[in-house]
Amino acid sequence: MRIILNFDKTTSRLSGNPYGKEVYHSQVEDKYTDYSEPLVLVFPDHIKRVAFSFVQGFFTDLVSKIGFEGIANNITIEAGSQKVIDQIINRIE
Repeated sequence: MRIILNFDKTTSRLSGNPYGKEVYHSQVEDKYTDYSEPLVLVFPDHIKRVAFSFVQGFFTDLVSKIGFEGIANNITIEAGSQKVIDQIINRIE
């Protein structure tokens, strides 16, 4: 499954635990229900920075459902730059 996340085009930075949870619940939770299925999360090119607080909020439910190992094995992050991908991956762990 591939989910292209939607953010306002004027937004270049994502931060805030509550905002991360909101994005997960509104854009991912109802679509990704078979946790054994691989998931690709696509962050738009205009996102340039992702704070730890956003990642923590966004991935809280996924960590509780499939654990860190499940995330590492089943979820792929795509973004406009490797820097953003690294920010997200490094902040999950």
